Amino acid sequence: MIEIFYRYRVHPAQVRAFEHAYGPSGPWAKLFAEHPGFRRTRLFRHARDPAIYVTVDVWETKADWDAFRVDFSREYAALDRRLAMLKIEEHVLGFYDGTEEYRPPRDARA
Repeated sequence: MIEIFYRYRVHPAQVRAFEHAYGPSGPWAKLFAEHPGFRRTRLFRHARDPAIYVTVDVWETKADWDAFRVDFSREYAALDRRLAMLKIEEHVLGFYDGTEEYRPPRDARA
């Protein structure tokens, strides 16, 4: 699994629209779901700054993400333009290797 983290600063008047658009059932997730390598999107709101959000898009592989960006480049660009007014800034925090389910380290005493 590969997880892509994005950080956003959202226009205060656009919070609800942003949460819909960037949430797990919004237009971004629906577009991503057109590719078989997409797994899910998660949306997090900062605990102390309600204008800051992080999304995590989960893909089977980085190659799947890259193929999606090529195959759906027009649709991606159009949706990005359409939703640009919802955010003040957007930063890719990075690509991270993930696992399907986190398992904490075993306690040596167990």
